[in-house]
Amino acid sequence: MASIDAQTHSSSSNAPPPPTSFLTGTWYVNYSTLPMWKDKRNVRITYTALPPSNPTENPSTPRLDDLVEYQTLTSEKIKTIQGIDTPSGGDTRAWDWRGKGWLKIASSHWEFLDWDNKRGEGEEWAVIWFQKTLFTPEGIDILSRSKEGVGEQTLRVITVDLAGREQYAAVSSGLFEVKRDGVDPTRPI
Repeated sequence: MASIDAQTHSSSSNAPPPPTSFLTGTWYVNYSTLPMWKDKRNVRITYTALPPSNPTENPSTPRLDDLVEYQTLTSEKIKTIQGIDTPSGGDTRAWDWRGKGWLKIASSHWEFLDWDNKRGEGEEWAVIWFQKTLFTPEGIDILSRSKEGVGEQTLRVITVDLAGREQYAAVSSGLFEVKRDGVDPTRPI
């Protein structure tokens, strides 16, 4: 990836996987290719660290509570999707999600493609790829800690990088801005 700075990472590089501490907290979905977000607004995901499911056998395997909150375009009511994330393949680049409650039958696999972990020093963002499921197509989300989203230069670097990766070019061409109250929706992709 064309690096924004030294703390930008790519899953295709030899960079270490993002630490669980990078994930925890609230993220805003700024851009997506997933059709489910086209008629939604204020989509945010909050990850909270959970104790290991089996501390005796695997005390170091992290788990995350995954709370997605959003509103429809015409309602003030906040809707939620809840699940649990566990690492897939031994590190925190790739995760497997399992729904909670009536969504327990649903599962998905997602991976970090790129991330920048300058917490407290400016933009903090992540690009996540989602594998196709029975309920959703393959997709990409661009997340940031800021509701206002990533800056234009950062967005340009991310989209150029995705377009240059053969396995993600087609899916990333469908990126659209997810509506967020109080954010100017006219920024180019």
